[in-house]
Amino acid sequence: MQPFTTLTAIAAPLDIAKIDTGMIVPGRFQRLPRRPGHADYARVFLHDLRFDENEQPRAEFILNHAAYREAGILVTGPDFGCGSSREAAAYATLDSGVRALIGASFGDVYRGNCMQNGVLTIVLPAPVISGLMTQLKAAPGAAITVDLALQTVTAPDGSTHGFDIDATRKERLLKGLDDVGVTLQHLAQIETFEKQYRADMPWLASIL
Repeated sequence: MQPFTTLTAIAAPLDIAKIDTGMIVPGRFQRLPRRPGHADYARVFLHDLRFDENEQPRAEFILNHAAYREAGILVTGPDFGCGSSREAAAYATLDSGVRALIGASFGDVYRGNCMQNGVLTIVLPAPVISGLMTQLKAAPGAAITVDLALQTVTAPDGSTHGFDIDATRKERLLKGLDDVGVTLQHLAQIETFEKQYRADMPWLASIL
């Protein structure tokens, strides 16, 4: 996955509480194929909030406003990503171009899936989130900067807010490593073990 170091991007205020994973990706889109290098899930991200029953954009929805269409950061209402543990919700978040989510709370499984796919989730106190929402609504298209190494969020008004993150998650994001990438760091040792294992027990070659 792509490393996450520092991100400065347009931020959108998604001021809706308890957007669950079924709203992030409706169930009827769960079986979409996902191809490396393609944003296959971008069009279904928050689909039923973004589009009406005729597939027309809902004019009132914040991400359909011109100023926010290229948003790379979402400031979310509480409990974003709660509900069922569908990994497609994390795919859709990433494929839509969002690399960071900032909110007062997130669904635990969704948060883990996002981190595993290269999307940083940041928890800040509710009053800070409220302040960020106010700034973004007052200046549509304003940017926020996230510095993972320093663990800081810089708001449109220049104020800086620190955040906590698990050290292992931080290291993996900085290096762009998912679970497979972490395993492949030990590829030489794995291949050496496999070679010796087969040499010691050659009868396994016929079944492995």
